[in-house]
Amino acid sequence: MVVGCGNPDAADDAVGILAVREARTALEAFAGVRVIEGAIGLDLTDLIGQTDAAVIVDAIRTPGGGRSPGTVVRAEVGPEGLPTEVGASLSSHGFGVGEAVALAAALGRTAPAVFLGVEVGDVTVGRSMTPAVEQALPELVQLVLGEVTRLASAT
Repeated sequence: MVVGCGNPDAADDAVGILAVREARTALEAFAGVRVIEGAIGLDLTDLIGQTDAAVIVDAIRTPGGGRSPGTVVRAEVGPEGLPTEVGASLSSHGFGVGEAVALAAALGRTAPAVFLGVEVGDVTVGRSMTPAVEQALPELVQLVLGEVTRLASAT
């Protein structure tokens, strides 16, 4: 399963959805791969529990501005969820990807999963993506395809 998270109307927060959307045609060539755009919160927790492997793509914000906008981050989902050094995925409801993955892990419902994120610059509703995040999008699409290839061969 490949899940693109975010808000398509909030500048850089759209990056996860856009990456999955751009990769969709290539992803659908993989037998059994399900592509989802826009899962959030408890929906993501449920989705993670229904798959053999997952690639989760979202915008992130490092506390204290530790990374430059457009920086791509990859992390393996472990038994506790996402590593804290990844940073926080964005959520206006306080229950983002990190919390969804942690809850799935606590419930024993995690499959092998990889998180791919891009550090954001601006998430203002109604604005376009910043140049730094827009420039990271092709790399993110390639990483999504590479992770699906790797996970498909491992399962």
